[in-house]
Amino acid sequence: MLKTLARKKRQTSRIFAIALPVALWLGQTLSQAANHTIQRGETLGIIAKKYGLSASALATHNGIVNPNKVKIGRKLIIPAKTEKLTYTIRKGDTLSTIANKYKTTVEAIAKANGITNPKIIKPGQKLKITKGSIIKPTKTKPVAITGSALHEINRPRIRRNRWKHIVIHHSADSNNSIRGMEHYHRRVRRMENGLAYHFVIGKGGHTTNGRIYVCERWKRQIRGGHLASSALNENSIGICLIGNFEKEVPTAKQKASLKALVTQLRKRTGIPYSQVRTHRHINPKPTICPGRRFNLRSILST
Repeated sequence: MLKTLARKKRQTSRIFAIALPVALWLGQTLSQAANHTIQRGETLGIIAKKYGLSASALATHNGIVNPNKVKIGRKLIIPAKTEKLTYTIRKGDTLSTIANKYKTTVEAIAKANGITNPKIIKPGQKLKITKGSIIKPTKTKPVAITGSALHEINRPRIRRNRWKHIVIHHSADSNNSIRGMEHYHRRVRRMENGLAYHFVIGKGGHTTNGRIYVCERWKRQIRGGHLASSALNENSIGICLIGNFEKEVPTAKQKASLKALVTQLRKRTGIPYSQVRTHRHINPKPTICPGRRFNLRSILST
């Protein structure tokens, strides 16, 4: 009897030991979508295999046109596993509440069930639903510019149509300091008004990561010195992010601050979204600034 009980106990322990990792794995695969940052040496195929997906499905979910061209540092949304089921509508249900319950959309349910008017559904009606078919990316709370930086951005009086463009640069060096940049532009490049930019966004080290430095050119509402064109310098606001984005990507705080700053400047100046440009795309002379690993539209749209 004792031997039998001991044997059953050992069998139970083995079953539990197997079941636990399986349960954890199922919890991961059936959970909300995950995020994955592309690392050096990774391809879409490698990443897709890791999450039990096809490369084409992963590309489609992230709006990637060419699966063979993915950039290091890009964040991918990994879709959750889907599950098909039948749901019977109850009194008080709406397609919206059903869609939220099963992590899908009203449009997806209506299309799958041939519903032309999503507002007209009846209790007892059966719906085909693909659970988890649409995963919405987690929305990050937008960064708000506060304190002295907001005061300095809003303080100058801006005449109508004073500014036409917002131009983004990188410093090409992660160790820059505001004082060092000011000295270089004033003493070495002989710029009468000093630092060429209207704003600088720090990275860490000699500047604070994500901090928006409001420079004298903005405070005095005078022309910049950041472009190879006198006419463009006259009406272009220059923003420089500390870092070399040929070798690295901006920090998360830099991205958030840049988006917040551009939003605030557009609000103050009326500059259209289409005229928020990079140095490379507006400068009359060829330049790599702000680097091949800097994706302006991705930053502004997230």
